[in-house]
Amino acid sequence: MRALSRLSRLSRLLSVATLLLPALGTPLFSAGPAQALGTPLALTPPMGWNSWNTFGCNATEQIVKDTADFMAASGMRDAGYQYLTIDDCWMERSRDSAGRLVPDAAKYPHGLAELAAYVHGKGLKFGVYESPTYHTCQGFPGSLGYEQKDADTFASWGVDFLKYDNCTASDPSQRPGDERLPLETRDSTMRDALARTGRPIVFSLSLQPAAQGESPWEWGKSVANMWRIDGDRDASFDGLKRLIHTDLDKSKWAAPGGWNDIDMLGTGNYAFAAGSSDPTKRLTYDQEKSELSVAAVLAAPLISGADLRTPAAAGTSGFPISDQDLSVYLNKDVIAVNQDSRGEQGTAVTTTGGLNVLRRPLANGDVAVALFNETSSQAALSTTAGAVGLPPSSTGYVLNDLWDHSSHVSTDGTISATVPAGGTVLYRVSPRPAR
Repeated sequence: MRALSRLSRLSRLLSVATLLLPALGTPLFSAGPAQALGTPLALTPPMGWNSWNTFGCNATEQIVKDTADFMAASGMRDAGYQYLTIDDCWMERSRDSAGRLVPDAAKYPHGLAELAAYVHGKGLKFGVYESPTYHTCQGFPGSLGYEQKDADTFASWGVDFLKYDNCTASDPSQRPGDERLPLETRDSTMRDALARTGRPIVFSLSLQPAAQGESPWEWGKSVANMWRIDGDRDASFDGLKRLIHTDLDKSKWAAPGGWNDIDMLGTGNYAFAAGSSDPTKRLTYDQEKSELSVAAVLAAPLISGADLRTPAAAGTSGFPISDQDLSVYLNKDVIAVNQDSRGEQGTAVTTTGGLNVLRRPLANGDVAVALFNETSSQAALSTTAGAVGLPPSSTGYVLNDLWDHSSHVSTDGTISATVPAGGTVLYRVSPRPAR
C-alpha cells in the first residue's frame, strides 16, 4: 500500500484495471520483457541451481545452506551461477490466518527470510517455487487468487527468482474455477504483482507445453524472463536431445530479458541413476560437454540440477558432484558464449542423421559453431565459414576450440573436426586479422 500511495492517480487506476482484468478472463496488455520499476532483468540467460532434480520434496534449510557454501567456494558463483532456488514442497499444507504462505517448520525452521539472507551473504540470489493454480504439483497451496499477497511475501523475504509452475488438468474443461483462465492471463497476474512489489524478481515459467496445449514462447517475452519449451527431462542423453531439437526452431522468440528454457542441466546429476545399473540414466563426460556447449549456443538458462555440496556435507546419502563434472560447469569460455551480450539464440546450419552443425553470432562479430554428434559412433563433421554467416576473409579464419583451449587457422574457411560419440566440438570462429 505504501508503494501504491506514491503513484499518480492514473497509475492507481491502471493498477486496479490489471487486478480486475484477469478475473474477467481478459488478457492483459503488456509491452516488453518482465520488469521491476522499469529495470530490465535477465539481459543474459539466468544461471544457477534448482533443488528438484536431486532432492525433490526433501530439500531443507541445511541442504540449501550447504549448496550456497559450495557454490561460493567452488568457483561457480564467480563463474556466473547466482540463483539458488528451492522447488515445490517448501511450504506448509495450509496458509496462515492472514492468508500468507508459511514455510515448512521442520524443513526450514528459521524461515525463508533468514535463509535468503544467508544466501545473499554468500554473494548469491535466492529463489522459490509457486504455481498459478489452486495447488502446486505436490498438493501445496498455489498462488491463484493470492498473487499480490504471495508476491509481497516473497519480496519481504528477499526473494530474487520465482519459478512458476502450471500443474493443472490438460483438458481445460476439467480444470476448476479460474484455472480455466488462459495461462497467459494467470501468469500475467503474477507478473504484475511482482512488479508492484518494487523488488527485481526474475520470473520463470515452468509448464508442460505440449501436454497442456500451450506455446509460451509466443507470448513469454511480455510476461516472463524465461519459459519452458517442452516437458520435464531427466539426466539422460535422450532427454537432452529431445529438448535441443524442440528448441532449434524457436530462436526468434528469445532475446535479452526473455529466454527459451530447456529445463535443468543434467551434468553431475547422479540421483536419477541411483539404484540402477542402467548407464543411460546419466550423461557421459562427452555428453556433459555437449550439454553445456549446445545450451550456450541456444542461449538457454544454465540451471544445474546436481547435488552441489561437498562430500562431507552430502554424507553417505548424497550425490556430490565430481571434480570432473564441476569443471564442465566452470568452463568460462563456453559460459562467455552463453552470456554473450548480443542475446541472439543460435540456429541449426544442418541437422542430418544425428550430426548437427549449430551456429550463434556473437556481439564482437565472432560466431560460435557447435559440431554436435548425437550418434553412438565417432563421426567427422564439417561446415564452412560462409555457411555459418562469417564474412569472406582473404587471410582465413581463427578457430578457437573452447574445450581443448587451443586454436588453429583455416585458410579456406573449412570448419571441421572428428567428434566422439555424444560429443561436441565448440569453436569460436573469427576472421584472421590481416598481417
